Amino acid sequence: MSFNKIESAIITAKQITHWDFHLIEYNHTKNPNEYVCYNIPFASAQLLNDIVSSMCDTFLTIVKKQNKILNYTAQNPKNTTEKLDITSELMQLSWPSLIEHINNSDDSVDLKDISANAFAFVGNYEDTDGNNKNLYLLSRKNPVLTFKKRVPILSARNNTITETTEPLVQFGKSFSILIVDNTLYSINNNFESIFNIEYSHKIVCQERLQDLEAADIVDDISSYKLFASSGQNPKKFITYNPEIVEKLKEQEYKDILKNRLHIPVNPATDKFDLSDSKNAKNFTLAICDKTKNNMFDNGVCEVPSSSPISFT
Repeated sequence: MSFNKIESAIITAKQITHWDFHLIEYNHTKNPNEYVCYNIPFASAQLLNDIVSSMCDTFLTIVKKQNKILNYTAQNPKNTTEKLDITSELMQLSWPSLIEHINNSDDSVDLKDISANAFAFVGNYEDTDGNNKNLYLLSRKNPVLTFKKRVPILSARNNTITETTEPLVQFGKSFSILIVDNTLYSINNNFESIFNIEYSHKIVCQERLQDLEAADIVDDISSYKLFASSGQNPKKFITYNPEIVEKLKEQEYKDILKNRLHIPVNPATDKFDLSDSKNAKNFTLAICDKTKNNMFDNGVCEVPSSSPISFT
């Protein structure tokens, strides 16, 4: 189904005749979720349309080659097309901010003075119901080459070599991100830096930890929070499963973690003892839906993602 949606979006993109091109600046370390956008014109609409069309073909070819489309979990394997709802908590700060700045982009700044981090093509179209919509194609790349601090670039004009002082623009063969109907599809994880996803991981993690604290199943929850908030652990909470946490209030499921993952329970409090970092890690994997039974030896294994297998 997801592939059909991507293919349909690419067909729509190639039929769009009005595109806008924007260069995007951001520094999420200094100014989280803030952007500056510049609307840059093309000499002709046909030139812009041809570039977009060619990149669309390449994007679709890459998606077909990857042959796997998974919901974003922050830990999917490489060579996977990932999808993410742009209205989700991971993008609830960055996406509206980017759209606001695209809609109010500056068209007066000289190309030489722009230090872009990314670029976007924005196409406008009507769907089958007559609704006016936008389609977005993005890449984390500065396509503008200014040569300010480089060896001079020479070009040939009228069969004569001359120095080039004007910026050159090179887009690459494909964009990496397609956004249509509130869904982001990406052929790599570059969208994480564009949309400040690492910052969102931490926010989501803190929200999940509040839910876990309310469940009251962990001894010394303050120490566990420090563990869960450190390093790469916040990413795991993207797939936090509150149903698992709810089950772990019951003795039957506590025994599963005790026996299968060897996570101790304090007999005095009847709560999980996660003072050992190894047990804290395995507990995190369990509540974040990252543990599955091994098909062949009946052991437990860690998985980056899982989905039911269809046999029909």
